[in-house]
Amino acid sequence: MKNKKWQVKNSNNRKKNVISTEDKVLLASAKIAASKAVRSSLALGITIKVIRDNEIIAISPDKTIKKLRKLSKSAIDISSLKKGMILERK
Repeated sequence: MKNKKWQVKNSNNRKKNVISTEDKVLLASAKIAASKAVRSSLALGITIKVIRDNEIIAISPDKTIKKLRKLSKSAIDISSLKKGMILERK
């Protein structure tokens, strides 16, 4: 039987997701794979690109950092959204 995510109510009556053991293993293996990919790319002399602080940054093998582009934040005001609303893209 597969482990499922269960929702648990905390003291504020908000629901929070409890991560199953399968998800924990998947997240751990993804972290290991990502770190190996970054290490091998830098060892091969390949520049990697990451998103950090709403900016696209290129990190070269000699550890120099170049800011390529700033990402804009969403213009949606989520404070006016209500449960059950239907959003349409124009």
